[in-house]
Amino acid sequence: MPEHQSTPQHTTFDWRIYAEATCAGLTALLPIPFADLAFEGTFRRRMPATIAKIRKRELADPARRRLGRGPGRLFSLEGCLAVPLAVVRYIVKKIWRKVIYVFAIADATSLVSAYWHRAYLLDHIIKAGHAGPDVDWPRSVAVFEKVLEETDTSPLMGLARQTVSSVHRVLRLLVLARRHGAAEETESLSSILRSHWDAAEAALIKVAIRYNEEYARSLDIFPPEEQAFGQGRLPSEDDG
Repeated sequence: MPEHQSTPQHTTFDWRIYAEATCAGLTALLPIPFADLAFEGTFRRRMPATIAKIRKRELADPARRRLGRGPGRLFSLEGCLAVPLAVVRYIVKKIWRKVIYVFAIADATSLVSAYWHRAYLLDHIIKAGHAGPDVDWPRSVAVFEKVLEETDTSPLMGLARQTVSSVHRVLRLLVLARRHGAAEETESLSSILRSHWDAAEAALIKVAIRYNEEYARSLDIFPPEEQAFGQGRLPSEDDG
């Protein structure tokens, strides 16, 4: 049974939870258009299964796929006619930001911080049993996506910036992490987050608290027997 009223608990730092999240964020440093998106997608899709394995929890396959989906950073404009323009804008932005490397650092800092929040929330819902094959995982995933979209990730920007600044030869690092495992290949990057874990978790735990609140709200508005989350639909303001 999932723990519907699971209260977020302080956890012991485990770099394995955050290694692939860190790699996904570091892809913003890659100077090759589309290679960054490919690497980011790989590490993002790995995160749910990796965390479930660490926590010895079972995941529903559809939940694993949904939890590994991204926000669509490239093709965010609506309509097929906008795709060519989006591609051109992406390539120009990518090349320009590699010329002005400080912008790439800023991108990677923001992305690493966002992925750390994603990893913490994934860990929270997987430990609570909210993404297993025999539970209402569409509800959990819908709440997960909503909470991440609304989360302010700025509190960890300082630690993320220090981590990003310590990286050298990022392409080689990401290739090795993809082949041999992110935790093993990026262990040297763990020291900054590890040494500030108490302060970092004080910020991260807010995303788990927010998830619990939204999950409880969804249960009030759409009780489980109504099957309102069969398509992953979230309650709207009008529903409340």
